[in-house]
Amino acid sequence: MEVTTKPKIFIHSWLSDDLLFRLKKNFNIDHHDTAKSILSGKELLDRVIDVDGILVQSSLIDKSLIQSCSNLKIVSNVGVGFDNIDAKFCTKLGVQVTNTPGILNDAVADMSMALLLAIARRVPEGDQLVRSGGFKANFYHLLWGADLKGENLGIIGMGSIGKDVAKRALPFGLNIKYHNRNRLSKEIEESLNAEWLSLLDLLKSCRFIIILCPLTNETKHLITIREFNNMKKDSFLINIARGPIVKESDLIIALEDKLISGCALDVYEFEPNYDIKLAKMDNVVLAPHAGSASVKARKGMVELAAKNIEMFFLEKDVLNPVNSIN
Repeated sequence: MEVTTKPKIFIHSWLSDDLLFRLKKNFNIDHHDTAKSILSGKELLDRVIDVDGILVQSSLIDKSLIQSCSNLKIVSNVGVGFDNIDAKFCTKLGVQVTNTPGILNDAVADMSMALLLAIARRVPEGDQLVRSGGFKANFYHLLWGADLKGENLGIIGMGSIGKDVAKRALPFGLNIKYHNRNRLSKEIEESLNAEWLSLLDLLKSCRFIIILCPLTNETKHLITIREFNNMKKDSFLINIARGPIVKESDLIIALEDKLISGCALDVYEFEPNYDIKLAKMDNVVLAPHAGSASVKARKGMVELAAKNIEMFFLEKDVLNPVNSIN
């Protein structure tokens, strides 16, 4: 079924040529490829002022922008986290919000383990040593890292991605501990050989801690200097969820004062900005918010975001609603 009057859709994301061609059959498309540049807030507002729908990758869709778009009916987010969108205000105005869960689970779970292994076995340090010409002989004392087998892995946020991380971690011999707002069923805990702990007990008992919870008012600055003071001195923190969950200034203090052994970050409190001190520390691994950056995941996320747009206008339904509208 094709619509007679094509709704106007602004796309602020990379899109394959085939997908763009498909969307143009039913929609009046204005496309800005984020692989080439990212629009500023003012530039974005100028492009969306009269649109019916927005397909967006990470850009801020706040109250002021939403209010300015009198025709806006849907915001389709490329990604599972939607803290960049004022979903509550969208609901108030009857604007549908969608996201792309599921399709990126494997990629993010893989990246979680990649960061864990990289910081535990000091992979970036070894890479830099070789590239800088420092590898002259296989010195016995070089780059001793942390073993995984028998250690406790604490997962903060045991959603679908957290469960996939647990499944990947088990063959390494890691003991799975987790903290979640809602405890998993006994059956799921047994299938993952996972034990629920309070946040404090998890921090005190785990050598490796991976943050996988969503960013909410409750989880912002979930990890501060108080939490670092309760962590093991030989522990490693991996954050692949959202930057503001960890208070970055307190993380730097924890690293400088050796409250923890190291960290691996894919996200930052004020990204794309980050404290330059982090880049100068050997016991820190940094990635550019690339948790879902596999070919399959990224193509699938955009496809799913586009499908939500198509279904909303053509079938009056969506696959992945974030909010409920009348």
